[in-house]
Amino acid sequence: MTIFLGTLRAEVRAASWFAALGEPLTEGDRSDAVAYGAALGFDSIEIGLARDWPDAERLLKAPDWTPAWWDREEALRRTLLAGAEARHPERALWSSLTDLTTEAGDLVHGKAATAAARMGKAAAASIHVAAGAASQAVYQLAVARLAGQSASPFESKFRLYAAGRWPLGILGSRLVLF
Repeated sequence: MTIFLGTLRAEVRAASWFAALGEPLTEGDRSDAVAYGAALGFDSIEIGLARDWPDAERLLKAPDWTPAWWDREEALRRTLLAGAEARHPERALWSSLTDLTTEAGDLVHGKAATAAARMGKAAAASIHVAAGAASQAVYQLAVARLAGQSASPFESKFRLYAAGRWPLGILGSRLVLF
């Protein structure tokens, strides 16, 4: 367990959290977004882009979110968590996950606040939402790796965050990145 989480800890520290918000998408961003969508069963998804914090906030509040992406992530997370619990002692698993997500949460909150200050016009609550989403992505990837699943949508999702993006979710037929 230590080897998986030690590697992930290094990846978390090296990531460019929120550094590309509002920037044009790269081919790598598009590739990871398509892979993430496809791994969740959204094979013909379009990729959208939020331009700035107010645009991201508006999109997060839009009424036409596709709840299936969240439901699929949650179902997969529960399955992977059961697999991780079967492979690792419960106390060690939960202590390791808690330590990792606490450390990541502190780091990503600072990075989100920095990105918001750089771009301006971000609501304080949005900084917390961004940091929470990024911390969740770290947790999801840790669970997948501890379950022995090296090819999960959480790998692609984490790569988007590591490249400085924030995957906001699926709105209609579009996966929206910020």
